[in-house]
Amino acid sequence: MNLKKMNKGLDFLCAKYGAKKGEITLKDGHCFVGAIPLMPQRVERKIAELLKMTENGTLEGVSTLRFASFAPKGADTRALLAHELDIAAYIGKAKVVRVMAVANGPAINALVKLANDVNCSVEVSAGLPRGEAAYDRHEIICARGVGSDQTIDTHTPHASIRVSGAKGMQEYTDVDTELFGMTYEEVWNVRAAFALLQNPKLGTEWKKAYAAANKAAAACFAADEKKKAFGC
Repeated sequence: MNLKKMNKGLDFLCAKYGAKKGEITLKDGHCFVGAIPLMPQRVERKIAELLKMTENGTLEGVSTLRFASFAPKGADTRALLAHELDIAAYIGKAKVVRVMAVANGPAINALVKLANDVNCSVEVSAGLPRGEAAYDRHEIICARGVGSDQTIDTHTPHASIRVSGAKGMQEYTDVDTELFGMTYEEVWNVRAAFALLQNPKLGTEWKKAYAAANKAAAACFAADEKKKAFGC
């Protein structure tokens, strides 16, 4: 991630909307503003839309969450898993209380139960070739209806613009009308920082969520090591 570019984008948003200024820093691969860990998945548009579908009656009776996240070699598998487990708790509206998991090299599959009895399956892998774009998929299975943040029957996101030229096919997907030229990850970390600066009360919520997600991820790896389910 390009912190200089991200902070320039954050300064632009703060100046445009009159928000208090702040700075994004990077620690152990995770973005912070001050001592507050950013939770970009909680402001990411596709996740927000999935959550909205469970709240506006489009989907009724959340039963099972099916998540998958794939990243290039060298990515932090535990951080990827914590990220997905937080999305599960956020969309499922309950904390993770019990996990069972099986790890194999850079991959781990986890079965998770939330406090409200919603079940989750989470598949995470850091086995893609280096330099390849990461991708994920989030599905919600309900008593009435099914939701997904990817086009039906696809596994990878579609690019909004494709250009064929001397360098071959190039793809572009700008997801934010005010933050051009940033990667998907950079955009949502900037948006998360901006949301935090606009509403500092999010800090307490995000600190707790960050700690809970990392605790649940650690429990998954412990479950694999001990070959038994773990409570969180």
